Amino acid sequence: MKLTHLLFTVGALLLAVAGKAQKVSADIPYRFATRAEAQMLITDIDQYTNSWNQFDINARLQSLNGRKSQLLTLAMESTREWGDADRSKLNKAFMAVEAAIKKQKLKLPFPSEVILLKTSMAEEGGAAAYTRENWIAIGEQVLEKASDNDLARLIAHELFHLLTRADVAFKKKVYSVIGFNVLDRPIVFPADLMQKLISNPDVSCHDSYAPFTIDGKSMNCAMVIYTDRAYTEGSLNQYIQIGLVPLNEQFIPYQQNGITTIYAPEQVSDFQERIGKNTAYAIDPEEVLADNFSYVLFGKADLSDPQLVENLAKAMQ
Repeated sequence: MKLTHLLFTVGALLLAVAGKAQKVSADIPYRFATRAEAQMLITDIDQYTNSWNQFDINARLQSLNGRKSQLLTLAMESTREWGDADRSKLNKAFMAVEAAIKKQKLKLPFPSEVILLKTSMAEEGGAAAYTRENWIAIGEQVLEKASDNDLARLIAHELFHLLTRADVAFKKKVYSVIGFNVLDRPIVFPADLMQKLISNPDVSCHDSYAPFTIDGKSMNCAMVIYTDRAYTEGSLNQYIQIGLVPLNEQFIPYQQNGITTIYAPEQVSDFQERIGKNTAYAIDPEEVLADNFSYVLFGKADLSDPQLVENLAKAMQ
């Protein structure tokens, strides 16, 4: 996650459709959105905003009785115009990413257009950046304070989300590096879990699973972030729980007495073995891989699992 949408639906739809086409290249076809276009994109009703539950809305608004329309309005008001200094910093970051891709000889299916938005991040709990569809929202604070190297790493992380969203075959290949399988359809979660899930704009679809060992038994599980209590006060991050949801042979979540079974990572004996130890941002396979993608491009000292990074690089060459 590193939000939002009512107006200008037709124009946003056209942009989204255009963004679906892919090309394999090291050159990234990015451009800067005007504030008017950013307001159109960020208030689009898409898969992400359709996934919001009441907790998502309340936590982002920091309100006990928030409404979706209020969150959409907040997102629209959070957009900003790009300044010359912003453009210069991001152009430099993209040049660094493109150079690293060429050096590694990676074959990456970028969408036909990558759109950059600037926001205050009030709509997404102060995140550094996040993605939806074929666009990346970047926070004004990170633009002011991040070093050139950190900004390039951040852009690499966010671009990975656009790649997996744009090309299912690419997603399947890179997810397999950490032992995750990607289905051709979303996993349908029961209503009780849907009300607990915390939406992440970078995770477009819960469609992956991996075998994990629980009580000595291998079980296929989907990885989710969720809350175990209703919103009362404070930031979204205070509520995040990581969960593994066991699935049956039809990839339907198990339930007991009408409640979906969720295991904590501490109950899974091979959790770290599965996802690796290179990043502490282990809330979803998508985020784990996005961090490791940035390590493929720019390296990182003292990695716990350098083989994971090597395997990921090979999968993209």
